[in-house]
Amino acid sequence: MSSTVDQIFAAAGLESEGAVDWGTPMPRFGSGVYVVALTEPLDECPLSDPALEELLAVRPELTVDGRWASTRELAERLAAFWLFDEVVLYIGLAGTSLRTRVGQYYRTRLGARSPHAGGWFLKTLSVLPKLQVHYASTADPRTRENAMLAAFSTSVSAEARATLHDPDRPIPFANLEWPKGRFKKHGIKGAKEKRA
Repeated sequence: MSSTVDQIFAAAGLESEGAVDWGTPMPRFGSGVYVVALTEPLDECPLSDPALEELLAVRPELTVDGRWASTRELAERLAAFWLFDEVVLYIGLAGTSLRTRVGQYYRTRLGARSPHAGGWFLKTLSVLPKLQVHYASTADPRTRENAMLAAFSTSVSAEARATLHDPDRPIPFANLEWPKGRFKKHGIKGAKEKRA
């Protein structure tokens, strides 16, 4: 059973206050949670070859399972995390300002470490202009985000889970960690610049 955006917010006791198109500034300045979503599920992962080529150009040290990867090998690994019957691609929180945090997500280039590289899988997609960012204000974004990710994880269909490279972590495509400290086993190293 897949999840709707409304169900994900409801699992945290929230309602979406609205949505903006990807790249559009968020109208809320306070803390909250947000969901990046498709309008309908897509059977295949819509990867962007130019985005993958850009990533490999700026991060030539990138490896998959310890080996330097071609564009095709990187694409195959990313596609192995696509949930074909889900619309939710990323669930995030903003501890201080939704407008600031989502704006940082928009601006962070593939291969960069900051200001918001946590959901970098999303930037490899060809459908970014078609995505919507749904949001809700809350004074306790960490607890709400955790509830949303838990609801998503438990709702992933057995069929979709079976297709994943890491079926033990059925979290949204672009979320790389949940719960804290438990990372997807994607085998991709060097996708972000080294820490200063």
